[in-house]
Amino acid sequence: MNPRDYLAGLEFHGIKLGLDNIRLLLEAASNPHRDYPVVHVAGTNGKGSVVAILDAILRAAGCTVARFTSPHLVDVEERFLIDGIPMPADSLDAQIAYFKSIADTMPNPPTYFELCTAIAFRWFSQKKVDIALIEVGMGGRFDSTNVVDPIACAITNIDLEHTAYLGTTVQAIAFEKAGIIKRNVPVVVAERQPAPLNVILDRAAEENSAVLRIGADFHYALHGDPFAQTIDYTGSRLVIKETPLALAGRYQGDNAATALALAELLMNSYPSITRDAVYEGLASVRWPCRMERVLGDPPVILDVAHNPAGMRRLAADLPNCVVVLAVSADKAAAQMIEALDPVAEELILTQFIGNRATPVDSLRTAAGPRPHRVADSLETAIAMGLAAASEHRPLVITGSIFTAGQARQILTGHYGAPPLRF
Repeated sequence: MNPRDYLAGLEFHGIKLGLDNIRLLLEAASNPHRDYPVVHVAGTNGKGSVVAILDAILRAAGCTVARFTSPHLVDVEERFLIDGIPMPADSLDAQIAYFKSIADTMPNPPTYFELCTAIAFRWFSQKKVDIALIEVGMGGRFDSTNVVDPIACAITNIDLEHTAYLGTTVQAIAFEKAGIIKRNVPVVVAERQPAPLNVILDRAAEENSAVLRIGADFHYALHGDPFAQTIDYTGSRLVIKETPLALAGRYQGDNAATALALAELLMNSYPSITRDAVYEGLASVRWPCRMERVLGDPPVILDVAHNPAGMRRLAADLPNCVVVLAVSADKAAAQMIEALDPVAEELILTQFIGNRATPVDSLRTAAGPRPHRVADSLETAIAMGLAAASEHRPLVITGSIFTAGQARQILTGHYGAPPLRF
């Protein structure tokens, strides 16, 4: 069987939280996840941004840095980055074939994400990276990434998501995400709401883990326009002023501060993390489709916001705009549309390609009486949006990472947007 066909076929096994399969895969591969230091990041929104910012800082400090994130925008190779370069296609095929031979002997087949996790850990070991930054896929406690023994971890924030798997309250979800906290390993926490925060703090106390809290142990302030902003940061070992932050959006302030607090924790092990490296990393970081302006006339902004909390953060930074929206079927579409209501002067509903998309008719129902137009494809919706947008009324394309990834391909292929860069 073609390796890619095998990997794609694992998606039919759906989501199965638990650590048995990943442990079997990794034990058969001589536990490669123990061959390098790891930073582990969980949370509802912002995980990938924290990882991207810390990656940029560590690379500026001269480290060889691995990064495992999910899902991908366009190609699965994007999940496995070393120094910002995706895994070569032939290397990924070889990794899939290797783990398929192991999986064929297991009592239960691995899921798509479990196999990707195992591939990441083995690839990073083979390339002898200095450090790996690992983003949790879902939850934390039973996520397949939670076999690592990190030197530091972080929890970005807590909101309702994946409630069928993680629980229906923020406290229950916080409990799952706090499951990444390990004995005597420091944890950076960006959550502020008392109810979920207390759950995280209780778990940290049980594990004797030092906690660095945003707004208490480290502080930040953003200045300037959301598309050209600078950050001030004050922590225990690092103070910076008016440093350019390459990622757009006020919501990136918490993420940048979380990454900086993690960088402080790593300074003893990585003395090359200097103020200059921090400055260079913040000023050069890339994380595609996170409030990313990919065209300028008219302005076109891509964002992967895919839940109500993420959509509220995005809308807070947007001017009045034209919105193209396509949402995954398991998301709270009505609440996402409500969050966009204050800024969406024109709303165009569509769907991305794939069986995970919310059908347009269902999205229309979620929109209720709000004025909107409908397009039967994302490509048509983008053409409609560009025709309606103007210099002072940008086109914003959002709703899912699948929406952003497919839109980026359309915009690159037909409208001159730049290719993905990490």
